[in-house]
Amino acid sequence: MKFLNYIALSLALLFSAHSFALEQQYHQHIAAIIAAFKDNDKAAISSHIRYPLSRAYPVPAINDAAELVERFDYVFDRQLIAQIASSNIDTDWDKVGWRGIMLNSGIVWVDSNGKIIGINYQTAKEQLLAKRLIAADKQALHPSVNTFAEPILDWQTAKFRIRIDDLGDNNYRYASWGIDKNPSDKPDIILVNGGIKFDGSGGNHSYTFKNGRYSYVLQVTVIGCDTSPPGWLEVYKDDKLLLSEDVVKTENTSKF
Repeated sequence: MKFLNYIALSLALLFSAHSFALEQQYHQHIAAIIAAFKDNDKAAISSHIRYPLSRAYPVPAINDAAELVERFDYVFDRQLIAQIASSNIDTDWDKVGWRGIMLNSGIVWVDSNGKIIGINYQTAKEQLLAKRLIAADKQALHPSVNTFAEPILDWQTAKFRIRIDDLGDNNYRYASWGIDKNPSDKPDIILVNGGIKFDGSGGNHSYTFKNGRYSYVLQVTVIGCDTSPPGWLEVYKDDKLLLSEDVVKTENTSKF
């Protein structure tokens, strides 16, 4: 949850200088979303979402409208519903170039077709779910990496399984296994003292870990096109790129 707040704050600061008044052509889309929340109409709200709707790791993504209705109270509480329902199209919603339309500095993101594509908010109910999933996650990990403050990501590329955890105070740890190994096995590589860097104003960011002359960089896609991978791994020796692999699977599919 702390990491989600950190990302939301960073995005708010980044976008504050790059937002524009909402054009008239998008008013109808936003008005329909506001009306659905005013009516507290779960079916209507679910129709205004683009799936899958990602949730903060390790909470699984929401894959369709039926699942959104089932998990509605985990995603939306009275505070968030009221914030959307009472929002003003002219003053609370902004167009941020090609990235989309945001409510109140990015708590909700909508694409140009009027579909909600991101919610940077976590209800108390979802926070409790996340704690339960994190506890189960720790039980499944090798003892060398099962202590951390907050999990950040769990990825697979063609050759590697990779995870990043926050050990506390934004001190990030990198662990990787060969793709044929399990998280319960001892990692092949463990690196600590990683740093995070935001790239431009789109919210995309990267984590960098050093191991002597080698650098391991995890590029994270927050806003991209339909064909963008969730991210990719880069490995450098000095300044020479040795390896680049796209993420082919993200492990945020724990059973709900």
